[in-house]
Parts: sequence; C-alpha cells; structure tokens
Amino acid sequence: MKDLRLQEIPSKIIDIETFDAGKEPLVFVLSNGILKYAPLPPHGETKIVTHNNKVTRLLYNEGELFE
Repeated sequence: MKDLRLQEIPSKIIDIETFDAGKEPLVFVLSNGILKYAPLPPHGETKIVTHNNKVTRLLYNEGELFE
C-alpha cells in the first residue's frame, strides 16, 4: 500500500493543473498556513480530524466489500 500520510507541497506557489502527482485522486489540506496533500485510497472513507482550528490527522477506512 502507498504511503497515505500528508506530504508538504514543495513550493509556496503551485499550479494544480500541472501538479505532478499522477492520475490518482488527491486531497489537499490547508491548515495553520501550511498546504499539504495525500493520495486517497482506491475505495473507502477518509475523514479529516480537526482540533483547536487545526487539522490533526486523516483517518482512512477502506472498509469491507460485500458482494
């Protein structure tokens, strides 16, 4: 599985249309003046947890698939 932790954006100014992250879906999080991103899992649920007006963590729950 890929590293699903938040990663800092390397530049202060980014062009989202040319951001080199491949074709996978991403989530961008701006908290406390810092912009970070993380890839989203192929399926499941992602929760953004905040505390004292700051993002503290992302929770990934890929769940179970019933067929």
